[in-house]
Amino acid sequence: MSGATDQQATRPPRDPAASMSLITELMKNPVDPAYRQEADRRKAAGDIVSTGRRSPILIAVVILLGFALATAVSALRVPRTQLDRQRTTLISRIHQEQGDIAASSRRITGLRGEIGTLQNKALARNNGASTAAQLNALGASTGLVAVHGPGVVLSVDNAPTGSAGAGVDPRHQQGTDTTSAEGQVTSSDLQLVVDGMWQGGAEAIAINGQRLTAQSAIRSAGEAILVNFQPLQPPYVVSAIGPPSLRSAFGDSEGGIYLHGLASGYGIRTNLSSDGSLKLPAAVVADPRYAKATR
Repeated sequence: MSGATDQQATRPPRDPAASMSLITELMKNPVDPAYRQEADRRKAAGDIVSTGRRSPILIAVVILLGFALATAVSALRVPRTQLDRQRTTLISRIHQEQGDIAASSRRITGLRGEIGTLQNKALARNNGASTAAQLNALGASTGLVAVHGPGVVLSVDNAPTGSAGAGVDPRHQQGTDTTSAEGQVTSSDLQLVVDGMWQGGAEAIAINGQRLTAQSAIRSAGEAILVNFQPLQPPYVVSAIGPPSLRSAFGDSEGGIYLHGLASGYGIRTNLSSDGSLKLPAAVVADPRYAKATR
């Protein structure tokens, strides 16, 4: 034990910087020896040796390119405020035009009613009561006059947000539009519902106050549903005048079965009720220009 103690006593003290030798070597020679040799070889051969002075030039070029790109984008982009003003102006014009169309439609309906009243009076003075009755019947069947009577009221609305059904997909079976959101009522859905009402015996139908005639169209424009070219908002209320059996007959029709599939498959909200005294307005129908009555 004494010999080992003597050897430890005679051993030179350890250099504290020995553990830092690797870091010291990296600080003294940051470049790998192989890279250093290649640089020396290129310098001896007269080749251009890369220097650190290129970096500031490269940075300056990148900054200039970025500034030029930002300037070009700013020049091409329309300011957001201008887009908002254009959008607001367009929406205002649309609402104004819709108001003008609604006012014109009401005026046309009023004038048609006045014409019908004067026509009936004129026929009554000339002993044409039966002719007036026939005209009223034709006007009711074609949608040219307002009607009233018993029937049903069906409300169809989009599914609540986040809800989903678990039934069979009725749109896939019918081959209707399936590109829209599953919980949204589509124009194809309303078309099949109306067909079911006609099939059940309905004599007059209106959707959100828009009377359906032979010239009516139920179509979509983007996410909006148009009836008689008028945009409608959900819920879509289908009012139909018909016999007492209309409610049960509609439930058994293809349209009623399809609507039940929408409710169970997509969560579409529906409500069907009877009404003993429905009033449907007259439709605004353009006079025919090419079709002539056959005598």
